[in-house]
Amino acid sequence: MDIQEVDLETNVMRSCLQGSRRLVVGFESGGDGSALNRPDRPAWAQALVGDAGWDGLFTIPKVLDWYQARELWAFFKTMKKSGFFDEYESVVTYGSSMGGFAALAFAALAGAERVVAFQPRTTLRYTVPWPSMESAVLSYNRVGPHADAVDGLPSDTEVLIFADPFYERDWTHAQRVPGAEVFRAPFAGHKVPELLNDIGIMGTVARSAIEGTLERRWYNEALRGRKGSELYQKGVAAARLGRGKPEGAVV
Repeated sequence: MDIQEVDLETNVMRSCLQGSRRLVVGFESGGDGSALNRPDRPAWAQALVGDAGWDGLFTIPKVLDWYQARELWAFFKTMKKSGFFDEYESVVTYGSSMGGFAALAFAALAGAERVVAFQPRTTLRYTVPWPSMESAVLSYNRVGPHADAVDGLPSDTEVLIFADPFYERDWTHAQRVPGAEVFRAPFAGHKVPELLNDIGIMGTVARSAIEGTLERRWYNEALRGRKGSELYQKGVAAARLGRGKPEGAVV
């Protein structure tokens, strides 16, 4: 596998190429920010993409700027102009949370046929519910040219979104994407990948979603295993307490 890296100041671009006709462009969530000072860390989905035999181009953030850096956008524009993305039969952008935002936002430049996004934010503007605590730590311009991931999203790009219908903020964002196929993950909150991983289906879901072969019937059936997940049980309990129904909230 040919692995190359480019440092873009606030992000590191890592390409992992192994001669595949499919390219997965991955964006990570950034988590709680504790890993940002380790840009040499494995990229989110790097193992998944490598094991599947696909080529990967991963964006590894060093700051939580929601992929707004001019250098990053210039990089993707240069790669598009060079014809890099045109060399593939299939390009899929893939991410979660902040990375889900980027998967949508960069889909046009990457020429993505498909976007796979877990609990993505779709805009950085105040036009949808946005938690004040998180808003307080975002210091960039929310009305800039890249502040809305839906702007410029090609109408022929297939979009698969995974979100919790009982988590209003994420569900509201998911509903903003025209034509998106939304897969429900009830009571997962903002931890959909963690829930899917907890019940042992994350790898299968991610791979089949990227391939474009994920069947809703299979997904819904597999999701029934969530009832044995502690994360799911805590989500149900929190929801009941939030609605003033303490009965049944004890896990």
